[in-house]
Amino acid sequence: MRLIVVLMTFLLSVGSLSAQNFDFDKIYSRASEYTVAVNLVIEVSFGTQTTDAKNRGIGSIVSADGLVMFDGTPIDSEDPFSIMSGMQISAEPKSIEVVMMDGTKYTAEFIGIDRFTKIGFCRIITEDGKKFPYVQFKKRKSYKIGEWLALFTLLPEYVSPQMGVDIGLVSANIMEPEEFVLTAGFNELEITSILYDTLGTPVGVLGDLENPALSGFDASRMMDSFSQMEDFMPLLGVIGAEKLNKLIKDPPKRGKVDRGWLGIYLQALTPDIAEFWNVDSEGGIIVNEVVKDSPADSAGIITGDILVELEGHPIEVNKEENLPVFQKKISEMGAGAAVALTVIRRQEKGIDTLDINVTLAQAPISPAEAPEYEDINFEIKVRDMVFADYNIFNLDSDLKGVVVKEVEPGGWGAVGGILPGDIIQSIDGVKTETVDDARAALESMDETKPEEVVFFVWRDSKTLFINIKTDW
Repeated sequence: MRLIVVLMTFLLSVGSLSAQNFDFDKIYSRASEYTVAVNLVIEVSFGTQTTDAKNRGIGSIVSADGLVMFDGTPIDSEDPFSIMSGMQISAEPKSIEVVMMDGTKYTAEFIGIDRFTKIGFCRIITEDGKKFPYVQFKKRKSYKIGEWLALFTLLPEYVSPQMGVDIGLVSANIMEPEEFVLTAGFNELEITSILYDTLGTPVGVLGDLENPALSGFDASRMMDSFSQMEDFMPLLGVIGAEKLNKLIKDPPKRGKVDRGWLGIYLQALTPDIAEFWNVDSEGGIIVNEVVKDSPADSAGIITGDILVELEGHPIEVNKEENLPVFQKKISEMGAGAAVALTVIRRQEKGIDTLDINVTLAQAPISPAEAPEYEDINFEIKVRDMVFADYNIFNLDSDLKGVVVKEVEPGGWGAVGGILPGDIIQSIDGVKTETVDDARAALESMDETKPEEVVFFVWRDSKTLFINIKTDW
């Protein structure tokens, strides 16, 4: 016990000494001009339930025209459970209010969320074209372990001032599964707060390192991870200036998909498989299947190929949980990017090494990005089917329909037996391959007002007819 007390006293003393290296008055003076509070009113929908939630977090003005960066996690709808269940957890920002540190309030419009960093963007709405002070991030080549960093955290609304300082240090330079500067001393409530070095230079924002074992849509890997609590420990660190400046220059826009897509089902080249196949590689991607008419298919990649180099760099994926690292690299390259791959192809007479160039296509949209339609009579919300629906549920590509995203309790649809996750293939004999088809079929009933409507749906690997009584 005495040793613990001595150690705690030592750490507090070191922290106190390090704080003397920062000119907090100078940093605060600048930061208070571009640091803001972002107040969100969020409509959260899940299946038949809808409610409003409020969230308050720290944000930063990052351009003179009022572009604001904030933690987008509360309104991020791209979660694996939504995709696996078919019941989209929808978190829609109903309103955004940006509050300056002097109390001035502005309305803002939502722009989008970066799917990797979960950083959200909105823009302040002004009528006079007001120019705002904004933060400019400076790129750092490297960080030393033990180097001190500072940030300002957002304090509760009932206190003044609204900003309080916090300090932490660089605890590790992580190399795998990706390069990441790990910090100690900060907490999750401070995510997207600007990080300053001892010179007072904004070098990045606080973010977290995504655990590859929890990425993607592999339900078995997710369930395995639930038993390992360390998988859920947040690893907080520096999202650097280079990545931030790229996002600020071209912020992600809601509904716009520019992620790169190769079009393969993949598996890690583990040491055991490499040894069994006599493949001399420290890692790679085994192609289990090639999506028809995908970039990989067009470039001549076939099932059984092993991707060992990407743009001249080894693909060091030797276990399944690191597959998302490769997927992330492909995605970040963007649609239209020309990518050089080195491929090992096993033949009966030996092993061939091929150089294959692929032009990435636009990634298929996610369920959260799919076009949707809400019918006020039957009180259901439907969306277009997307690639993930076919992938997760192993559906035949010939299956067409619209996915039921939400059902209002007590509405005609709910009373008649429509469930979230159902795939509506036709309405009163009219095919509904898209939300436009569903809209046309349902809106036409405003005039005909039928007493009963028959929905033909796919549910749990079988089809059924659902007769719904109406009450016009």
